[in-house]
Formats: sequence, C-alpha cells, structure tokens
Amino acid sequence: MKTLSAALLLLLGASLSAQAADTLHRPASFGHAIRSIDRVEVRKMPAIDLVRLNAEDRQRDRRGLPVRFAAPIAVNYTTANAGTWETLDEDHLVWRMRVSSPGALSLNFGFTEFRMPAGGRLLVYPAAEARATNATLVRTYTDADNETHGQLWTPIVDGDEAVIEVVVPRAKKDQLKLRLAQVGHDYAGFRNIAAGRRSVFQTRGTSGSCNTDVVCPEGDAWRDQIRAVAAYSTGGSIFCTGSLVNNTANDRKMYFLTANHCGLSSSNAASLVTYWNYQNSTCRVPGSTASGQNGNGSLSQSLTGAFFRASSATSDFALLELDDPAPAAYNLYWAGWDRRSVEFPGATGIHHPNGGEKRITHSTSTTRTVAYGGGTGTTHVEASWVGGISVTEPGSSGSPLYSPDKRVIGQLHGGPSYCGAPTASMKDYYGRVSVSWAGGGTNSTRLSTWLDAGNTGASTLDGIGGSTTPTYTISGSVTTSAGAGIANVVVSTGSASATTNSSGAYTLSGLSNGTYTLTPSLSGYTFSPTSRSVTVSSANVTGQNFTGTGSGTGVQTYTNGTDYPINDNSTISSPITVSGRSGNGQASTPVAVNIIHTYRGDLVVDLVAPDGSVYNLLNRSGGSADNVNQTFNVNLSSEALNGTWNLRVRDAANADTGRIDSWSITF
Repeated sequence: MKTLSAALLLLLGASLSAQAADTLHRPASFGHAIRSIDRVEVRKMPAIDLVRLNAEDRQRDRRGLPVRFAAPIAVNYTTANAGTWETLDEDHLVWRMRVSSPGALSLNFGFTEFRMPAGGRLLVYPAAEARATNATLVRTYTDADNETHGQLWTPIVDGDEAVIEVVVPRAKKDQLKLRLAQVGHDYAGFRNIAAGRRSVFQTRGTSGSCNTDVVCPEGDAWRDQIRAVAAYSTGGSIFCTGSLVNNTANDRKMYFLTANHCGLSSSNAASLVTYWNYQNSTCRVPGSTASGQNGNGSLSQSLTGAFFRASSATSDFALLELDDPAPAAYNLYWAGWDRRSVEFPGATGIHHPNGGEKRITHSTSTTRTVAYGGGTGTTHVEASWVGGISVTEPGSSGSPLYSPDKRVIGQLHGGPSYCGAPTASMKDYYGRVSVSWAGGGTNSTRLSTWLDAGNTGASTLDGIGGSTTPTYTISGSVTTSAGAGIANVVVSTGSASATTNSSGAYTLSGLSNGTYTLTPSLSGYTFSPTSRSVTVSSANVTGQNFTGTGSGTGVQTYTNGTDYPINDNSTISSPITVSGRSGNGQASTPVAVNIIHTYRGDLVVDLVAPDGSVYNLLNRSGGSADNVNQTFNVNLSSEALNGTWNLRVRDAANADTGRIDSWSITF
C-alpha cells in the first residue's frame, strides 16, 4: 500500500483518536453485542394533569413565585428493583433502563443516591440516540461527579423517552449506589426543544418581544458580565437566574448569587442545574416578531449540584457554591460587587426572562433605595428601565443588577415591568448587596463570610475572568515493603490516571474539589491498601502511598500502550521500566510488538536493553506489507531485568508513516 498518502494516514489517525476520546460518551450498544434498546425494560410515568398545572402556574405568576417548567414525578428505582443487567465484556457489566413520560418536551432526573466506583460511568440520553449517537446529547457522569451530598440531578434530556445506562467494572458492582427518586416531566418547555410541539398554554422559554438579546450592540460594553450569568433549575421543576460572583481571594471559587424567593436551601441545593452561555446567536430587533419567539440558544453547557452557603429574606438573597469547577470551554466570568450604601447614576440587568435566552436591560435613571415594592425602606434598589428595550419577567428572578462600574449591587426580587407597561410601571426591585453583606449576622445569613473570608474589609471588588478555575493535585508513591520505588504502576480515579516514575512517585493533576477513589494496578503486583478514598477540598493532597508486593522471580508481562508517532526518516523509542525484580532474562524472552505502518519494509526495529545492548528484531523486511504485529523471542539471559527497556523504531524511507501502538516484554 505504498500509494497511501501521508495526509490520509493523518486523517485515519485523527479519526482513531477521536473514536477513543468519544468512548466515554457512547452508549454501550455501540461496539458491544448486547440486547437492542427495544428489549430494555421501560418504566412509563403516570399522565400529568395539564389543566391543573396551568391553573396553578397562573396562581404562581400572580404571587410572584418562580416559574415552573416541569411536573415532578416521584419514583423509587434502583439497579436492584428496575432495569436490565447484562455482561458487557469480560471485565464490565452494563445496566440500562428506559423512562417514558408521554408528551414531555424534555425529561430530567433526580438521583438522591449517586456513588460511582472508579472506572464506572452513568450515561443519560434520548432513547433515539441509542441508534444514532450525537455526543452533545449524551450526558456522562463518572466518579469525578461523586459529591459529599451524595446526589446527582441531571440537565434536561430532549423528548419524552430517555435511557439511563450504567457501566461498571464487574469487581466493583457492589460499590455502585444509584437511586432515581424523581422524574421531571417538562410540560411547559424550558425552551422549544422539541420542534413543532407546544404545551396547551403559552410555551415557557418565549420571552417578551421588547427584550434585547445580549449579543446586540446594547451588550457590547458588558461582554464580561454577560459570561457570569446563568439560567438554572432546582428540583427539576423551577427555574430562575443567577450569577457567579468574585470573592476577595480572587480564587474563582464557584459562588453563585441568586434570589431567596427562588426557594434554594440546604435541603435542595444539590438539585441545582445551571445552564451557561444560553443566548441567541444573532441580535433580534427588540419589538420584532422574531424577538418574541424562541431563539437558537444551546443548553449543552451545564453544571449540576451545589452547596448552600447563605440566604436572607430581608434583602431576598441566596448564595450557593457550585460543587463542580467551570470547564475551560465555558469561558465564564466572576462578577465584581459593590457593597456601599449609595445611589448610582444608572444600572444594567442581565437575565433569562421566562426561561428564554439571555437578555440585557438598561436604566439611565438614578437608582433609588427603597423597600420592596417601592415604599420607604432601605432593603432594595429600584431601577427604572429605558422604554422599549427590555424589561424583566418571571424567570429573571435572582439575576444581577450592575452599577455603571460593572459591579453587582443587587439581585432581582420582582417588580411591575412587562413589555408594553406604562412608564410608571417600567421598573423593578433588587435586594441590595449592601444589606445582604451583614444580612442576619450569621454565616448562613450574610454574604461577608463567603465573599470576604479573609476579612479584608473591601467595600468594592472588580470581577475576574479566566478560562480555568482552581485545580489541585493528589500525589504519593508506590514502593516495596523495603522502600524501593515501583515504576509503571498506574494509579487511577477511573476518569484520570498517572503512572509512577522510576522512584515510584506519581501525581494526579487537574482535579477539582470532590471525593476520589484511587486504585493502583501493575501486572504481577498486589497492593496495600487496594484502594484509597481521597477528598480534595481546595488544596493539594499529598502522602497517598501504596505498598506493592510482586512475585519477584515469577513471570510477569510489562506493557507500554502509549502511541508514539513514526515519521519519515526518523527514530522513536517507547520505554518500559522494570523494578523490584532480580536476576536476568530468559534465553527465549517474548517481545510482542504492535506497530501500525503502511509499509513495514521501511522499518528497523530494535530492542535496547538497560545497559545499551541492542537486539535487532526487524531489519526492513516484509516488503510492502502493512504493520508489524508479531512476537519475537530474544535471548536475554545475559541481561539484568531491572532498568529501562526501549523498543526503538527507525523509519528509513519517505512517503509512509505510522506509530508504535503498543509493545510488551515478558520475563
């Protein structure tokens, strides 16, 4: 196949890498001979009463309560009383269950027990995706999503039937905890996610046409602050708006400010699901027909779960700390704040009216300090809006109000504004940060404990950007009982891993706050302890050590499965380090080689011993055949086992390239 182009080889290599990276987000039925999705047990939800829900929602609107988009349906499903278990492969099991709630625009799920063992994963996806996977529609959760509150609440899943799937290592099945306690039936439409479908009353997600998209010119001066704001749901049923806020440590801690009347507390904070960068891609002219319809915003960027920190009804604030860091791709912003008790010459609100795409609202009038509703008092900020270019609506509750200095001065409580309102009603009321700062005087009723933990006394703080949030490391060593380092031990959390060096040291990097199960593995060794549960809490963790016991003289296989590219007219080596052994190799030592290459006749393949001795395995033989996939028997009786062995490959010609896929040595 000498005519195969280098460009095509690169394309094939990229495709293989993409497939490997996507495995975590692919249903188990892809690549495994398990039963078809129509043979998996389905649990059908009871019908919901749309007429009753409609009447209740009108009452909620009149009472100024947060908007409800889904009916919560209580269930009690575990992997022991529902669904279908199957063997996936020699080492893994898969459990699946279908959930159907006819007529739902979307579904969401509340797991009141969630504990995933290392190496396991939970997938939630529309039933249709069992046959044609779009990775953006598959929600994936691993042991990195284990939290101290022990719960997991999912973002919405399109349509009225979804699949819940678990893959776990066979040996760790008993470590799995999964209890589905609630199914959320979206009857109103968080947005118009199901094309052509509508509820029996106005579709939620459609905000008033006078609202202004954040991508319009009116948002140009507020691009950073726009990135701080998110729509969110709680209990799989209610939605409001909130914002990330900075703290005086400038450490990008995931503090999220919203309204107390949205109902958040220590009992339901774990059910918080935030949706980021949910906004229309184009500027719809305020007042136009298009501006009064659902846009094209995506709900694909979400975070689940939070811890309650503080709240107070007096200034209607609630502060949560999200239990996951922000992925770099979200490009979020932590808004600054101003706790001074002063008036400002104008103000700006950024919010998700009626659960729709993000909008921006401006006031050019001086703010007023008032009671909620506009009476005499000091708890709220009154902002009067510029007519014709935005208001707030149900669903905007909890959204931030910014001073002209682009600092948060309050969060939305409510008010009389609406599209088409008379001038006297074009205003809304925000709980003042200056009042929330001291709040009720306790850690759980004030902002100061959390936003100024160092007690700096700052009265203002600017926002901070950055595409990353703090991450931490777990480190330790793996040694023999005598203290000698053991190399090539893989220490894994299931979703991340590190390999020990020649001294037995390892470091797992890029970890967010959470609890991880560390498991070491190396062929021919047993370890004590067999695993460690480690909690990361805003600091690096050290001293996570293991002791390994090997057979010493028994036959063991050492493998390097890392890909090493082979370029034209170049030499590459793939190392394997052996430690904790005694004696020399065998007179006939198996060396298994797997090289992907389109012209093996270009290749010179050598085994290089730790002392530098070279053993030739292949010298440009095989002509135009593809690949080298064979086991060579080498006399290593004069070579000590311990040390670093290398598979060295030289490409001695042009036009064809490839890679060392893997190799192993057994002695």
